[in-house]
Amino acid sequence: MRFHTPVPLRNTLVCAASALALVGLAATHSLAAPVGEPAHAAAGTRLTLPDDVVPDHYAISVRPDAKALTFTGSVAIDIDVRRATRTVVLNAADIAFARVRLDGRTETPAIALDPEQQTARFTFAQPLAVGRHRLDIRYSGKIYQQASGLFALDYDTPHGKARGLFTQFENSDARRFVPSFDEPGRKASFSLTTVVPAGQMAISNMPIASSEALPGGLKRVRFAQTPKMSSYLLFFGLGDFERVSRMVDGVDVGVVVKRGDTAQAGFALDAASQILPYYNSYFGTKYPLPKLDLIGGPGSSQFFGAMENWGAIFYFERDLLIDPRIATEDDRQNVYIVVAHEMAHQWFGDLVTMGWWDDLWLNEGFASWMENKVADHFHPEWKVWLQQLNSKQRAMGVDAKDGTHPVITPIDDVLQASGAFDDITYDKGASVIRMLEAYTGEDAWRSGIRNYVAHHAYGNAVTDDLWREIDAVSPKKITGIAHDFTLQAGVPMVRVDEESCLGDRVQGWFKLTPSQFLAPPATATGHWRTPLNIQGPQYHRSLVLSTPLADKASDCTSVVNAGQTSYVRALYEGGTAARISDLYPRLTPDDQLGVLNDTSAGANAGYVPMADFMRLSTKLPIGADPVVWSTLAGQLAGLDHLYDGLSGQAKFRTYALSRLGPELERLGWDAKPNDPVNTAAERQVVLAAMGRMGDPAVVAEAHRRFETLARGERLDPATRRAVLAIVGLNADAATWEEIHQLARKASTSLEKTEFYTLLGRARDPVLAQRALDLSISGETEPTTAPGIISAVSGAHPKLALDFAAAHWAKVEPLLDSSARVSYVTRLASGAVDTATADALDVFAQAHIAASARGDVRKARAQIEYNAKVRAERLPEVDDWLAKRAG
Repeated sequence: MRFHTPVPLRNTLVCAASALALVGLAATHSLAAPVGEPAHAAAGTRLTLPDDVVPDHYAISVRPDAKALTFTGSVAIDIDVRRATRTVVLNAADIAFARVRLDGRTETPAIALDPEQQTARFTFAQPLAVGRHRLDIRYSGKIYQQASGLFALDYDTPHGKARGLFTQFENSDARRFVPSFDEPGRKASFSLTTVVPAGQMAISNMPIASSEALPGGLKRVRFAQTPKMSSYLLFFGLGDFERVSRMVDGVDVGVVVKRGDTAQAGFALDAASQILPYYNSYFGTKYPLPKLDLIGGPGSSQFFGAMENWGAIFYFERDLLIDPRIATEDDRQNVYIVVAHEMAHQWFGDLVTMGWWDDLWLNEGFASWMENKVADHFHPEWKVWLQQLNSKQRAMGVDAKDGTHPVITPIDDVLQASGAFDDITYDKGASVIRMLEAYTGEDAWRSGIRNYVAHHAYGNAVTDDLWREIDAVSPKKITGIAHDFTLQAGVPMVRVDEESCLGDRVQGWFKLTPSQFLAPPATATGHWRTPLNIQGPQYHRSLVLSTPLADKASDCTSVVNAGQTSYVRALYEGGTAARISDLYPRLTPDDQLGVLNDTSAGANAGYVPMADFMRLSTKLPIGADPVVWSTLAGQLAGLDHLYDGLSGQAKFRTYALSRLGPELERLGWDAKPNDPVNTAAERQVVLAAMGRMGDPAVVAEAHRRFETLARGERLDPATRRAVLAIVGLNADAATWEEIHQLARKASTSLEKTEFYTLLGRARDPVLAQRALDLSISGETEPTTAPGIISAVSGAHPKLALDFAAAHWAKVEPLLDSSARVSYVTRLASGAVDTATADALDVFAQAHIAASARGDVRKARAQIEYNAKVRAERLPEVDDWLAKRAG
């Protein structure tokens, strides 16, 4: 699954425009626990099904009624009874049972439903004997209008409204489609049959085995049987679809879209065709299914962008389709990356699946790492590993605060499992993998991965299964290091200092002190064995640091964590900070970005003076790497957000614009023929940041260009996103209404969602309130409305939170079941006042289960941190600006 969170550089524009970057791009998400503590209050109380009955095969038949938003179904489950029992317990949610039979007998068991635990218990008069049995169930269920279970997505066509049906089962919603043993460790094979309108396309994990016409304009479609897999990977889709395809390495690879959208599917099909042979080779096990479909659906989710259903990957259109009229370079990179992520899951997650949600990172961390690996292989010009450093920065921002959790974290129930889809699981997981691969070497790492996949294919695994495979082939053993980084929460830190330096050569001791980075600083509790590369002009050393180190031979200007492959903060103190600042323009882009992110985080947390960050911000040369410039622009925009309402903001903006203005002058508003590929994205980020800071020329030019769009002309995709961000943020009532009319008239669901969301970005609180009212008016599609409220939270977190709380009865039905815990906490997390945190606590007491309030704790920690930076660090920036002016 592709968790929806900003991914620099690909979505840095959004961060800069709404200032969610805040202090060093440290956004907050999802369920967690305090540093060094488990993710829940009472470990060992895992709520799982009894293990005396396990499934072997499901034969499912469903008949959806898309108009009525209901379906009927039947399932024959071949079960293996391991111990004699009178009861069979499986999962079911929003399911009405019509009949239950065992082995064809007429006996009807007693049926007990537990809506809270989402289980159905069948109790028979006589015990079931050990061995194989068949459980036959007839039932009915509901079709949702958000991405849970079997759900509907509506969209406009030239002939009126149309409706497509899709399924979304991760983490635990297969039980809404079929009564099932809905846990990742209960693998079984599936056969699916459906009765559907004859003119529509039905699609599932496997190819169609047969199709027969039925009376009344219907047809019966039977799909081939799947291999053994987890229930959350089952997929069913239905609608007026078209498919484009080609054979790749013996696999029928296709992209399935709404009728009329095939012209936008070519980029994704090309990407999948390129990626599949690479993965076949890398994993050493060929993709095992006969077909692989990438399926696009209109609308959006608050929780995810795509889902790795085996052989039938679902994507929301913004993560799959490229419309050349509006697509940016950011969009193309994003689609490629998301396609690569979900395809990596076909091995890591689908072929080999974690045994329980504790090890979710085995799916998501590895897919997040692999997406970058394959993208870098085919598109080195994108510099995706450089971009990934900002994903690591975001994870560290969460991992350093109260509310974090270990990469491998105890999960007791499905609510907690929903919360595990977060920056720690994805981005920290990917960063730790990159560090371990760099430590062992690519060849040994790949050999271990191949053995892991081969030895656990069609089964389940835990993380230590992987470490054993790596250690078996690698001269450098990793299990101890890996445990340090996956079994405990937190961010290791290396403090760098020296006693005496002369010129660039050391005349004393170069000292490294390991510790823990906490924001705000507190007593360190963690201990790590951290692989490090130290690089100076005349010095290089690789080591695993666990205790203080003093080295007389190194250069004073050495970069610690050179190449930035390790998950660690490196903070330069005393004379080393000034020396690194002077050396900064000559560092590689990787080290420029690493030093910038570490200094920003260290300064905001209070480990080093804010003057160190501000001085470093003066050192980035005009024309430096676009990813580094984009990051600096986002960090300056984040500080500007914290300055809102303070008297020092005008002076800060004068400085920030003096840094960004010359870079924009070099970039220009329009693309140049020989621009590096990431320059287009940088241009949009810099423009959005300057627009947020109210640069008169930038705001005026954005409005001038927007008026061409309002007149029905096209905007250049190279600056379209920035123009809209600036105009939306600075909109007056007339401009807001122009955007509203564009949303109503948009010809595609992508544009419609974009314009409606833009209405929520207005800085004017009156217009923001209008957007909130619009979100629940019924004017938009159900999946669009939550995005409008989220957009309002960028500039008005308290307003958005209060609105959602006051209208929860209308807002909650618009949310994915997996997002209901985290959605409201994300609305609040950009706030800078503890009153918002208090309001969130009140909401949580009323609406969030106690076991799932770790997300609330995390949001409070972020809000309190924002307030602390605003109160304590910004005065340091004021002092630096005053001294600089003097």
